[in-house]
Amino acid sequence: MASLTESATTARKAIKFGAIGFVGISLLWYVGGWGIKLYKQYFPPALPTPLAGFGELRKVNFPKENGRPEVLLELPTGEIPTFPDRMTVYHSPLKRSSFLNASKAVEQAAQLGFTFGPIETSKTEYVWNNQDQLGSKLTMNIVTGHFELTRQWQNNPGLASLVNFKSDAQVLSAGVGFLRKSGVLPDDILGEEKIGYLKVDSGKLVPALSLSDADFVQIDFFRKNVEEVELETKEVLASYPFYRPISDKGLIRLVLSGSDDPNERLVLFENEYHAVDYTRSSTYPIKTGPQAWEELKNGGGFVTDASPDTGNIKIRRMFLGYFDGGVDEHTQPVYVFLGDKNFVAYVSAITDEWLK
Repeated sequence: MASLTESATTARKAIKFGAIGFVGISLLWYVGGWGIKLYKQYFPPALPTPLAGFGELRKVNFPKENGRPEVLLELPTGEIPTFPDRMTVYHSPLKRSSFLNASKAVEQAAQLGFTFGPIETSKTEYVWNNQDQLGSKLTMNIVTGHFELTRQWQNNPGLASLVNFKSDAQVLSAGVGFLRKSGVLPDDILGEEKIGYLKVDSGKLVPALSLSDADFVQIDFFRKNVEEVELETKEVLASYPFYRPISDKGLIRLVLSGSDDPNERLVLFENEYHAVDYTRSSTYPIKTGPQAWEELKNGGGFVTDASPDTGNIKIRRMFLGYFDGGVDEHTQPVYVFLGDKNFVAYVSAITDEWLK
């Protein structure tokens, strides 16, 4: 029978070697996991073939171009970046005409303060006019739901002197309040806003240098970026912005005065929002960066109206994004080119074999 001393010695040895074993196993687990992660980083598994689940896609419906300058590629690194070989395409449900359109339009108009009956200018367009000092007018496409609310602020010149803008945050909060009250507050537009400052010059609104110099403020709401997230770590691997036909104009645009009266504060409300169904998507093969650049250089793609239409322009940035035109059944990726003098251009990213 073992003595108490021998039992204690055996127990200490067991604890000692058990601790060493635990540490060894932990190290192997850590080193093994790190090794596997490192291996995957340098030798990633081959990606599956792009699904192209929507079949052939219609070519991106770019607007008519008014002209373009000669372009020269001068990127910071001197080389075109390496881009992925595929991108996700999203379904964009187009609204169809139905007998409910008219009633929905009337409800929307009432939320905007237009309670009298509309004028039917066509089968798809209604117009409301309020007999108020600012000549408030609402024009709506009853199928798409797009509308423009205008007020003639010039009818009350004193609006320009009612400066009540404390900060960009306060301005944005007021703008979101108008969207919420009007029932136009989709989830995917909050977070990508641009605030501009306007002042009166000869009866027109022109850009102002700062908030303190502004008579009115303009808020543009853009769609939030699409992000690719690593499932395990939740790390954002890539973020793709949406670009509009007029690159500096949001899906929704508001212009606010400094008045406390809601019917005088909101002087412009343009809504061109259209839905994107992020739950219905499929991957498609895309052109390489050099292919997209050659296409733009040879007259392809689309150059926005705000860009110079003559002369020579140096392109400083090139990246992937999405075209947010609102007239296509699918939201497709594009290569975006940014250059001097506010030059902005787009080239469809999907390979030609999947376009019709």
